[in-house]
Amino acid sequence: CIVAFLFSGAGVANHVPWRAERLQVFLSTKNSTMVSVCKDTVASISEPVQQNSFGHGDGAWMKDARGHGNVIYLTNGHYGNNLLEFRDMDTLKSGTRASNSYKLPYSFTGTGHVVFNGALYYNRAFSRDIIKYDLRHRYVAAWTTLHDAILEEQGHRTQTEFAVDESGLWLLYPALDTEGFHQEVILLTQLRPRDLQSIRSFRTGLRRGRYGNSFLVCGVLYAVDSMERFYANVTYAFDTHTLTHTVPTLAFTNMHMHTSQLTYCPLDKKLYAWDNGHQMTYNVIFAY
Repeated sequence: CIVAFLFSGAGVANHVPWRAERLQVFLSTKNSTMVSVCKDTVASISEPVQQNSFGHGDGAWMKDARGHGNVIYLTNGHYGNNLLEFRDMDTLKSGTRASNSYKLPYSFTGTGHVVFNGALYYNRAFSRDIIKYDLRHRYVAAWTTLHDAILEEQGHRTQTEFAVDESGLWLLYPALDTEGFHQEVILLTQLRPRDLQSIRSFRTGLRRGRYGNSFLVCGVLYAVDSMERFYANVTYAFDTHTLTHTVPTLAFTNMHMHTSQLTYCPLDKKLYAWDNGHQMTYNVIFAY
């Protein structure tokens, strides 16, 4: 992910913690519904804890954000077609072989994929296509094309990143704004997990190449200003509830100075990061 931010003065305010106490429905099943309360904005991000060292400089690791247990999923590299599964964090740290592996029918590109409710969501390599791959039955359960997504001139790939928060599945990607002056924008879209159809979409103030990484917590999109500077900062936030842009100043440490993946897990309220071949976690600390 290449990241930075640019936004106009309209709708931008200095960052102050706000008490939102948002009640959001999360994991629903046939017989029950789990409810997650998003009480406040993010107040700070802890220093990173190195959990493991594995793989290439770029990669992604995560839990199933709607799953049960402590299973860890991992992709190694910026391009490939293999997903590794480890029984838990201890298994990953032990250096033993993965407890399961999946050969994807279509290769992925980037590090912005997620596992959600038993499926891997990812960007098909060199295309505008996004895919839902069912892990239990090992087949493509849904597929759609982002017709407005911008492909990079070099590599013919998009900077597409999935995210999961307390309210469900999201997608962040650069697109051409067809309503205005055909300018480039970065859209944040909430997706229906079943078929990848858009539920609602927002124009953010982010621009390609001007921020380092992003993550979504309780319906608020946060962006870190650098993925390679040791002492970085969260310097942009967009609230999907109030449609406001804010300018937080939250310290963020890129311990190994190449954080190619950053994602939030609503189950344990942690950020998972892949930093130059090291698997890191950060605690998310709320204001109240």
